[in-house]
Amino acid sequence: MSEFVLAGGQTLALPEPAVSIEPQVSGGELEHGLYYAGKLGAKVAIARWHARKRRFVFVEYALGSQQVRAVAYTADGANGEGFTPLARIEPRAASRVSDYAFETAR
Repeated sequence: MSEFVLAGGQTLALPEPAVSIEPQVSGGELEHGLYYAGKLGAKVAIARWHARKRRFVFVEYALGSQQVRAVAYTADGANGEGFTPLARIEPRAASRVSDYAFETAR
């Protein structure tokens, strides 16, 4: 447990987080081209696994435009932003990544 020190030296014990963000899908269970729901930093996201590149590819909306991005798998020791898969899913149309974008994403 962590402690928070208040003015005057009084300490307040902080509870441990109730939710773990441990991967529920191991690296051996990931299948090329399938979609996974998970955590992208502090955000919830849907991404498609690219086995050869060992990256997750997802659609991001920023300032009214759509962009396809690829990020590392956190279990591979991602340096910076990474994706933690929690469950395999079948996405809605808005979350789908075209085959072309999937293969060319960086």
